Amino acid sequence: MNMPNTYIPCGTRHHSRGFSLVELMVALVITLILLAGIGQIFLSSKKSYAIQDTLGRMQENGRYAMDVLKADLRRAGYWGGNADISTIQGSLGINDTTTEACTTTGPSAWARMLNRGIFGLNLSGTEKPSSTSYACIRDSGTSPYLRGDVLAVRYADPAEVGGITTPLATGETIADAYPNQIFLRSSLFRGRIFEGTDSESSENDLDAPAVRTSLLVARAYYIGASSNTSRCPDDGPVPSLYRINVVNGGFVSEEVAYGVDNLQLEYGIDSDNSGSVDRYYDADALSTNPSTTPNWNQVVAARIWMLTRSECPEVGYNNSNTYNMSENYTPADTANRGYRRKLYTSTVKLRNNS
Repeated sequence: MNMPNTYIPCGTRHHSRGFSLVELMVALVITLILLAGIGQIFLSSKKSYAIQDTLGRMQENGRYAMDVLKADLRRAGYWGGNADISTIQGSLGINDTTTEACTTTGPSAWARMLNRGIFGLNLSGTEKPSSTSYACIRDSGTSPYLRGDVLAVRYADPAEVGGITTPLATGETIADAYPNQIFLRSSLFRGRIFEGTDSESSENDLDAPAVRTSLLVARAYYIGASSNTSRCPDDGPVPSLYRINVVNGGFVSEEVAYGVDNLQLEYGIDSDNSGSVDRYYDADALSTNPSTTPNWNQVVAARIWMLTRSECPEVGYNNSNTYNMSENYTPADTANRGYRRKLYTSTVKLRNNS
């Protein structure tokens, strides 16, 4: 059956209209403007996050490094409660020289300088520790010295070996657990220094009240080139705070805090035994003639300047600052001043040095 043709009167037919070229161009421009704005907000937020992350890392590293240094300075010269180091003997005994000699062949002798709980080197320019008596701090190889002062501290670890914080296993002796470590066994007016293998020797016995046996700690802090791989390898190694420790008869280098750019110290002297600082000196003034005043045994406080640095340079950031430390310090990376830096200062009272 044939359907009749439907007649649509002229003028009543509906036509679909699209966007004109002008409308499309206007919409495209508006979209691009919106996308550019969103992109700018994203980039700005990303840059702000990166800056805050960098500052946070610098602050965390700086505070941790300063806390470690301050803790060791407070312990410097602590000999397990012994009040007279002249009474300390033992199979090793004290090294009573006043000449600092931190060499790779004499870690034990250097550690046993109990007449000097604290010591420092004031190095500047191209001077290296090896040009003094501190060849134990390397100039090349792994974690070599970069710049700044050197700080050495010695003390008996407050944690008693065999006690709660440093326990020995059941039936275990010091000779078993720490055969090559150096120990101080002390009471108020007597003491013995020995290696772990000789802990049971009668020569190192101490028949006295309140005897405690502690590890003898000897370490030196310095600024070295980090052995960790930087996110910006083209800019060279990142400076870090290092320390060398006497462990098992030798020197062991340990990275303490990443991104520490410089370390400088001054030492407060109490020349009249008043209990307060009369004047601050750099290390050179205390080391010129150890038999004269001032000397290291009169140090009662230490003033610390520590400068931290970002791991990578920041595009568009220019840092040409000179930092007021013990000596004015202008970073040498003049070719790229995009590193952020933060200076920390603190003064520490030495509780045990005398």
